[in-house]
Amino acid sequence: MRVRLLIRGIAPERVFDKLARAHIPVLAARRVQKNAVSFAVAAKDCKKVFAILRGSCYNVEKVHPVGLKRFAERCRRLPGLLAGGALALAAVLFLETRVLKVEIGGSGAYYESEVRAILREGGIAPLSPAPEQTALLTSRILSLPRVSFASLRFEGGVLTVRVEVSDEEEIFFPVPLKSPKAGVLEELVVLRGTPCAQAGQRVEAGQTLISERVAYGGREEKVLVVGYAVLLCPVEGVFRGSEEAAFEAARLAFGGDAELFSEKTEEGWRIYGTARMEISSHMQ
Repeated sequence: MRVRLLIRGIAPERVFDKLARAHIPVLAARRVQKNAVSFAVAAKDCKKVFAILRGSCYNVEKVHPVGLKRFAERCRRLPGLLAGGALALAAVLFLETRVLKVEIGGSGAYYESEVRAILREGGIAPLSPAPEQTALLTSRILSLPRVSFASLRFEGGVLTVRVEVSDEEEIFFPVPLKSPKAGVLEELVVLRGTPCAQAGQRVEAGQTLISERVAYGGREEKVLVVGYAVLLCPVEGVFRGSEEAAFEAARLAFGGDAELFSEKTEEGWRIYGTARMEISSHMQ
C-alpha cells in the first residue's frame, strides 16, 4: 500500500536527496506547482518522512492514500453506500432465480391463455421459483390440440415458452402407440397422450401402450401421441460357424446390448436371450 504526500517549499525536489540518504524509496513524483511536489512512498515509510522533515523549511502533508488503503478508507467513509450496494447485489441474485416475466412464442402462441393457465396450475406465478421439473408442464402443453412441440427455458428471470403447432395442411391422424411384440415393458415415457401400461408390466403384441385419447377441460379429445417405450423382448436364432461368429451375428441381428446365451445344435449355434426394443411416436 502507498501514501501520497505533498511537499511545499523552496526547491522541494531537494527533499528526495534526504529521503534517499535515509533509504526511503520514492515510488512516484510529479511537480504540481512551482514550489510544490507530489510523491508517493510506502505506507510503512510515511512516519519516517514526517520525522525527517520535522523542523525543516519544508511543509509536508498527506494528500490521500493510494491503492488498497485508499479503497479501504473510502469504504469506511461510505458505509451506507456499501450496505446499499450489498443489498442491491443480493436483490439481483435473488431475482435472477425468480420468474419475473413469461414470454410465449412460436406458431402456437395463440394458445397463450391456455398455456398461462397451465403454468398457474403448475405453481408458476410472479416471483415464484424457476421451474426445475418441466416435463409435466411440457406434457400438458403438448396435450393441446395440434400442438406438436413445446419447450420451457428460464434465463435471467424470464421464462420462455415455445409452442409449435402442426401445419394446417398436414394430415392429422391421432393413433395410439402399440407394442409390436410381446415382452416386458422396461420404460414408458409419455409427453402427450394417456399411458395404458406401466414399467415392469408384461405386454402382448398389439397392446396399446399410449392412447391417443386424453381428457382436457372436462372433455375427451384425440391428440397426436408423443412418447416412447423400451421393451425387453425374447429373441432366438440359429447361426452357423464358430460360437464367437454366431454371437457376433446375433448381436448384429438383435442389438449390441442384448443379453445372449448359446447352445450347440446340429444346425449350428442356437443363440437366445433378451433384447431391448425402442419404439416411439413423433420423437427423434
